[in-house]
Amino acid sequence: MTTRRHVLKGLGGLAITPFFLRSMSAQAAGSDGILVSILLAGGNDGLNTVVPLGQYGAYKKLRRPSDPPSPETALDIPLASLAATAFDANPAVSASAARTYAFNPAMGAMRQLYAAGRLAVVAGVGLPLAEVASLDHEVGQYDWQTGTINTFSTGQPGWLATTLDSVGATGRLGSMISVSGDLPLLLSDRATQALVLPTPIDNFGISTGGGDDQDQLLQTYQQILALPPTSAVEAYDRAVATGAGALENGVQDIASAMPGSDYPAPQSDLDQQLQQIARLIIGGAGARAYFAAQDGYDTHSAQNPTQVGLLTDLSTSLSNFYHYLKTHGASSKVVIATFSDFGRRPSANLDFGTDHGAASVCFVLGDRVHGGVYGRYPDLTKLDDNGNLAMQVDFRNVISDLIGFMGGNPTAVLGMTMPRLGFV
Repeated sequence: MTTRRHVLKGLGGLAITPFFLRSMSAQAAGSDGILVSILLAGGNDGLNTVVPLGQYGAYKKLRRPSDPPSPETALDIPLASLAATAFDANPAVSASAARTYAFNPAMGAMRQLYAAGRLAVVAGVGLPLAEVASLDHEVGQYDWQTGTINTFSTGQPGWLATTLDSVGATGRLGSMISVSGDLPLLLSDRATQALVLPTPIDNFGISTGGGDDQDQLLQTYQQILALPPTSAVEAYDRAVATGAGALENGVQDIASAMPGSDYPAPQSDLDQQLQQIARLIIGGAGARAYFAAQDGYDTHSAQNPTQVGLLTDLSTSLSNFYHYLKTHGASSKVVIATFSDFGRRPSANLDFGTDHGAASVCFVLGDRVHGGVYGRYPDLTKLDDNGNLAMQVDFRNVISDLIGFMGGNPTAVLGMTMPRLGFV
């Protein structure tokens, strides 16, 4: 018979200094904000995520090149289909009156969040030209998660983990939790690492290998832990095992108390990840940072159907998550931020997709967010030397705002002063 008390899955995320060996009763200093970071893995095409209506002629020329003339290579979104998701920098302007931008038609739910003043759109964001490997997936993700450039593979800590260490953040389940299945660099530093939980969190527990003797194995395990240690190493091992057991109980207590049965039935992996984060937040996990990921944005071929599906999922999942927190009175402290490796080229390739590019767009959502457009959309008639959309906002400006929201000192964490955009 399966029981709750078993050897923890996911302990790989605790390989440095287990946070449960520290005090778990301390509260974060200076801020009570909770940040949910979502990686759009692969490099999202910002040009078809937020379409520049004010530059639609130039947009169509880039997205529907005359050479070759085949309509299959066209990536332009028809103007008429953008009417319902059009918006201006002022969120109060209705879609029917907006003339400047439009969300992809698949993002109707996010257009509603924008109208409510809860969504910030950061346009033209990307890595600076000083980053020599700005079109490399690993480098793009590394930079976004460390807040550095040209430091790939030097063991930089994640900027969010560093921020939380600096403000002394901890909680019942530690300060950082990933539900993506991986331990992201964003939540890693030299002192401690995040807790990595499965999706759904109900599956966080022990595997004794199956069979009819599970109860006996578990009982023997508990008896071994009760024996007095005979060395310092053994004492440390016992402390880790005991703390891990308490941690597993904490996760299971939250899973039982907050089943999330009233959450809209998740339709995707991202939707389910955000459902688990909502359960943890409402259930009292006490973490200040959460990480989720959505794969598939490396659209070198067949971009249109692929990206439409991804953006539909992103828009619906974010809306479900935000409104669920709101319904449960838990949205006031939470900010959600998206980031991606890089943008994509403005023209299609011969496989009906786009290759690695530069400037893109990111989103920040929450009750504490000052909705609107931040940065400046790239001029589509003035591409950079590589034929890409020219970056208008350094990605570290976005990070600077988020560090401040978390109660940290952006200059100390980033090692330099980056002007804040003011979206939060």
